[in-house]
Amino acid sequence: MALYIYKSPRCNKESDAIANKVLEVIREGKAPPAAKLAAAKGLFPLSNEEMLEVLVTLGNDADAEIRQTAAATLDTMDGYAYASLAADPNAPANVLGFLCLWQNSPRPIREATILNRTTPDAALARLAVISQDAAIVEAISLKQQSLIDCPDIIEAILHNPVSSLEAQRRVTEAREEFFEKRFGVQMVAEERRVQAEAAAAKSAKEIFIDSLDDLVRLGLIDETADLVDDSLIEEYEAEVGFLDEARPQPEEQIDYEAIIGEVLHDEDEYENKTPAERKAMFQMIALMSIKERVLLGMKGTREARMILVRDPNRLVASSVLRNPRLTEQEVESISTIRALPEEVLRLIAMNRAWTRSYLVIHNLVKNPRTPIAMSLNFLNRIQTRDLRNLASNKNIPDVIRTMANRMYLKRSGT
Repeated sequence: MALYIYKSPRCNKESDAIANKVLEVIREGKAPPAAKLAAAKGLFPLSNEEMLEVLVTLGNDADAEIRQTAAATLDTMDGYAYASLAADPNAPANVLGFLCLWQNSPRPIREATILNRTTPDAALARLAVISQDAAIVEAISLKQQSLIDCPDIIEAILHNPVSSLEAQRRVTEAREEFFEKRFGVQMVAEERRVQAEAAAAKSAKEIFIDSLDDLVRLGLIDETADLVDDSLIEEYEAEVGFLDEARPQPEEQIDYEAIIGEVLHDEDEYENKTPAERKAMFQMIALMSIKERVLLGMKGTREARMILVRDPNRLVASSVLRNPRLTEQEVESISTIRALPEEVLRLIAMNRAWTRSYLVIHNLVKNPRTPIAMSLNFLNRIQTRDLRNLASNKNIPDVIRTMANRMYLKRSGT
């Protein structure tokens, strides 16, 4: 049996240099057979993640002895050690594909890998064929972009006898929507355009938005908006690229009336607005270009911020976090929103000032849209009584629930 030596984290410059050289020559396929065999046995001072990458690479080596040795070393490794790697979008694609199909991967790790946007679709298609776990097949069916990019996944789920009715319904709808609907698409788009124009004309008769005063009156921009430096948007464009200034076509307009429903339920600011004013406000935002919505996110009032942070466009939603008037209480509220773009939750989790608040980190861990790797990083700071609740929370990913349960049992001595 191969000997696996765990050396993480590395503690000196010499071992760092050795590890980096080992990774470099193996990635490039330039390592001599003796070095590859030693690496396959786990004899180099590599971290868990580095060791897995090396073994996965050597598992495809031309030398049968090296392949068999790497496979034997892999058999000795614990799948739970790769919870963070499975959720890391910067992890190597071949390693994520391996974690998907590795027999030692427990369900939480496999689910985290499935939901990772970097995981190869080919690995998901293979897993959808061979998996005997209905929950795993269900998780694959949730990745709509992968279903679109790789139709083989749809066929695999439909032909897998363990697929649930819900998973089959989901992939069937994806196939019908993206592969079978051809006739009448232009007609539907034209009908939506006509309806949108009619709705806009009707709303325009009820109330007009012609100037900054109208935006102030509707509560989207306050009178001190000019105090916000316009260089903010220039800095933002320098980071993300030029923002689209084109007005959206009617069929491309966002349905802000649907987004606003959740806000209306809790916000008192809307009570003094007439239905016509609300319609005008929704209509105005829907007609804004991406650049205009970003500017409103940075300059707008709390009311505008709570609307725009839910924008499906991540650039618009993220711009709200750059608004100088954004308060810690708002961040606490935003971190609970489940429909939030993942990028917004990631930015909140990376902000040291905001994550000093226990409510913020607790809300992030409870939010199923928070990147798993970041939720795992916050678990050590979660209080024991809250760990117990997380362990029974079925709305969060399995890997978070499992780790919360382990930490609760350890702390409580149970």
